[in-house]
Amino acid sequence: MKHRLYLPTFLPVSFPDAMETFLEDMAKKGWFLKKVGYFLSFCQFEKGTPAPVRYRLEPIPDTVRTPSAEMVQFYEEFGWKYLTPFSHFFFIFVAEDPDTPEIHCDPLVQAKGYKRMCRNFSVFGLAALVLLAIFLGIPLYHPSFLLERPRFSAFALVTLLAFAVLILWSVLRLWKIYRNLSQGNPLSHHKGYLNILSLQTIVLALFVLFLLPFSDKLVEWDENDQITQSLTAVEEPLPYVPLAEMGISPDWVQTPYDPITMGNENSDSNYVRSRTNFLAPTTFHISQTAYHTDPNLPAAATSMTSYYGEMSNSFLAKIVGMDLANLYASTSGISGYKMEKKPLSLSGFSQAYYGDLLGNAQILLLRKDNRVLIVHYAGDASLKDHVEDFAKLFTQSYTPL
Repeated sequence: MKHRLYLPTFLPVSFPDAMETFLEDMAKKGWFLKKVGYFLSFCQFEKGTPAPVRYRLEPIPDTVRTPSAEMVQFYEEFGWKYLTPFSHFFFIFVAEDPDTPEIHCDPLVQAKGYKRMCRNFSVFGLAALVLLAIFLGIPLYHPSFLLERPRFSAFALVTLLAFAVLILWSVLRLWKIYRNLSQGNPLSHHKGYLNILSLQTIVLALFVLFLLPFSDKLVEWDENDQITQSLTAVEEPLPYVPLAEMGISPDWVQTPYDPITMGNENSDSNYVRSRTNFLAPTTFHISQTAYHTDPNLPAAATSMTSYYGEMSNSFLAKIVGMDLANLYASTSGISGYKMEKKPLSLSGFSQAYYGDLLGNAQILLLRKDNRVLIVHYAGDASLKDHVEDFAKLFTQSYTPL
């Protein structure tokens, strides 16, 4: 019975000399390569008598999966037997006699085989950079994402950065091999592979974790950082103006109230959420909704959603404030209209503006250095008439829940 061993190489194709050294070391231990998986690069070894055989990785001249009969016969005449393809970039040849002459004696001819690999890997490198740029662009397009998902963001950034570095490393090494061959310098067929193997394994493990439910677990941990309580149950000062102070009619009732049915679920829309992380030591999301006491009227509501955050710096407060204000300005059910944003003159504030959309929704944004408040309101009152009430919120210090 033949003994077989299956090992993942995890060696990048940009290190053919390391792969050749790895295979020759395995042969010295009595394990001889039989084939390599096309996609996962699992090597199948067969047990035999240890011998100093030699392996060479020959660049595939085009996109064929197997070498031509003429190529196989030509190489066999010089003592090299075709064994198996490695990925879609190399054919692996083996010589049982350690004194067999090298396949190539002209580096310029060998350089032509590496030119195709350089072009293809350059495309991979560009794709890795685009993927990394897309993720790095998320904070510019949606900066509040970093505050909501700090663990996931950090892990994703490290993973994509490591993946991009690995791909670019391979690209640069292939171009280096091609350049040396073009200058008439022969390839070295001996290179240590343990460090390369370790680094490649770590990067691939990170990438697999990123694609598997581990990333969902990080999102769950981020969400667990958020504490939600009933608005009326919090006794500490909160950065919001109650609906009652906005001039709400007695015909509308806020918490406490019996939960109403929205769709098929009971909903309580009067709550406060709080979270903290190193980018935003203190944040609050406060929702207020009041419903009419007359059950015969349509299920309309007066509502106000407030976001208050104390950021690590004023620049972050500015971009997060604009991001959330733009999100709040996207009122569902109303399309084709843009919310008009008008600056407000408010002493002591770094930024202040008001906006409304067809009278259906209003936005107020106030920022004082690294502290920002965004208010989204739908009702009969005007946020502009209560700017001073919201400005007073900045005189108070707040503690996360």
